Amino acid sequence: MKEILSYMDDVREGYMKLSEYLDGVREVLEDAFGAPEWVVCEIASVSWSKGHCYLELVENDQMGSMVAKARGTIWSSRARVLAPMFEEKTGGTLRAGIKVLLNVMVSYSALWGFSLNVIGIDPSYTLGDMEAQRLATLKRLEKEGLMERNKELAIPVLPCRIALVSAKGAAGYGDFLKHLKDSGINFKVELFEAPMQGSEAPDGISEAFERINLCSREFDVVVFIRGGGSNLDLACFDDYLVARAIAMCNLPVISGIGHERDNHICDDVAAVRVKTPTGAADYLIEMFAAAAEELADLSERLDEAVREILEEAKSRLDSLHLRISSVIGNYVESRFEKLSDVKFRLLGAMKERISSDERLLEMLLQRFLGADPSRILEKGYGIILIDGEKVSEIESIKEGGRVRIVMKDGEAEFTANNVVINKK
Repeated sequence: MKEILSYMDDVREGYMKLSEYLDGVREVLEDAFGAPEWVVCEIASVSWSKGHCYLELVENDQMGSMVAKARGTIWSSRARVLAPMFEEKTGGTLRAGIKVLLNVMVSYSALWGFSLNVIGIDPSYTLGDMEAQRLATLKRLEKEGLMERNKELAIPVLPCRIALVSAKGAAGYGDFLKHLKDSGINFKVELFEAPMQGSEAPDGISEAFERINLCSREFDVVVFIRGGGSNLDLACFDDYLVARAIAMCNLPVISGIGHERDNHICDDVAAVRVKTPTGAADYLIEMFAAAAEELADLSERLDEAVREILEEAKSRLDSLHLRISSVIGNYVESRFEKLSDVKFRLLGAMKERISSDERLLEMLLQRFLGADPSRILEKGYGIILIDGEKVSEIESIKEGGRVRIVMKDGEAEFTANNVVINKK
């Protein structure tokens, strides 16, 4: 036991306690980095507690991989000054996803470890970095030929089937729907919800456009809207992923982002850029109003053209009627004269024919009367009947035949006996 205690005493003399070692680390760090330094980094997360602002700071390489990470703190005494100043200069609050230029001092505690004490911030760097990223995105889109792609898609004359990309419940979303409803036009709107600010927005918006492309035949246009906000809040609308999603959309996109003064890359690549969400609704409503006005104008022009055609046709018919009446009158008069001549000639022919027929009838009557048996009998002729049958040949008289002779003053009947026939 004594040997063990002796060994431990030797250990204590050759090694340091953890607190002593960490205090040494702190002294080295403070000696080497005692003065404030300006450091470029990206804010990965932000949290507030009792007026203190706690930051997680990172550095990513060009491939997006994290190469450095540290905690940062803005104590409440400085946060009361730095946070409002940053918001006033940039139009947005400190949030995850933005690059910042911080004036920091090393802070190291044996209990809490390493952190950076933030004593200053340069808002102009954040704004400059955002503009540099914006210009780089524009250059990349132009190189890839995406700036004009969506603009080449024609918007239908009456786009009533709307695919809407927005955050559900946002003020701009509500204003857009109310404006459409108040118009009285039967728009069909389907929401493809997506986050419209923050680091999650680019991926969420891109995914929403991918879902629209899968069912693009069900819609006429895409409306992409968000209400106003700070420059930092709207920074996602200059993101490459958002711009590319709009450019590659199968349908024409109407972009209505932010306030009237705002302009973003998503506006530049969309088929149509309007100033606000209500401006997007107005654009759609005005298309229907323009179509209705054009239809009314066409209807009026058609009515006028029809009236002119009918008037011209009536004039031509009146002229034709006069000509026909004249021609018919002349024709009827001519035909009447011809008919009168024909009538006169026909009457003459008929009279002549009647006279001829009367003479013929008279002659036939005389002949008929001349053939009358009574007249023949008057001349001394008689009619001989054998057995009731009239005969005209002598051979018809047979022995024993019953002979009947009819003469003008009577008739006689007898039986032929001793018949002697003498033929001529």
